[in-house]
Amino acid sequence: MKRFFAMIFIFVAALALVACKGGEKFDVDGEFTAFEVTEHGGAPMVTSVTVTIKNGKISKFYIDALQGSAVKEGEVITAVNWNEKTKKELKFDYGMKDVGPRYEFKDGAWKVVEGKTSEKEWFEQAELLEAKWLKDGVDSLTLTKDADGAERIDNVAGVTLKDGGYIKLAKQAVENARAGKVVVFKTGLSKGGAAEIYFVEATFNKEGKATEIVIDTRQSKVDGEKGLIWNEKTKQELGFEYRMHYLDYQATLEEGDEGTIEGYKAWLKDNNELEWFEQVAKISADVVATQKSTAPADAIAGVTVVTDTYYELIANAFAAVK
Repeated sequence: MKRFFAMIFIFVAALALVACKGGEKFDVDGEFTAFEVTEHGGAPMVTSVTVTIKNGKISKFYIDALQGSAVKEGEVITAVNWNEKTKKELKFDYGMKDVGPRYEFKDGAWKVVEGKTSEKEWFEQAELLEAKWLKDGVDSLTLTKDADGAERIDNVAGVTLKDGGYIKLAKQAVENARAGKVVVFKTGLSKGGAAEIYFVEATFNKEGKATEIVIDTRQSKVDGEKGLIWNEKTKQELGFEYRMHYLDYQATLEEGDEGTIEGYKAWLKDNNELEWFEQVAKISADVVATQKSTAPADAIAGVTVVTDTYYELIANAFAAVK
């Protein structure tokens, strides 16, 4: 009996190892992405990892990041911009190569090599990480902190990069692939010059049919000293707290009455108005019902939000599994 259980354990462990190294079979072919928004020098940044599934197997990884810049009036940050090109698109113009200091991993620790500069550009190092994942799986990278406490990838020759979220994003991208969940996003700016990111999560079954569509947006604000600060919650997460029609609701109240969320909900119902998350839910339901990624000829009842970007992303999501 002990030998039987030991054999089961070995078999399960072997399966896990195969899955980790790319032998796992996936139900849906396509490109599956995970992304994360952060702040970089008071400006916006979005980092992403995409895994490509071809004939049921992992065939490619792709890391990229888009940064931005802060707009100042004197010493005050008043707005932000997104860069035109990503780090991958910039290639050698990104400017990491031949810039100091050079880091070296030796005897289990990171050391700064005095008088030396970085030997490889960012995109070259990213490609080495992609190759490592493709060969050995997303659990294959290891990290060691440098003297400043930053975690750097220590087991890929030629790579001295800090882990800019790449490892967790690669793992999430693979999880999305397992679930058939395509994630697509687009960067933008608010009228006030703050960064926004619009995204769609579309889940597809084995037959390539969309079974669920989630449309969402994360907004931000600009602080005069700190620069960009991403909102903690997306529009979906805010729900009724997004308060799309709240000023209209408040206009019906007595002077000095700020109103309540419960009162706002009642006002929406009485006036046949829908909150933002309710409107995009109608768009999602229509796409799932029709399996069409383009806007319908006739407007969807109750939807008053501008939909161009959402349908652009939905079309991109459908294209990702073709």
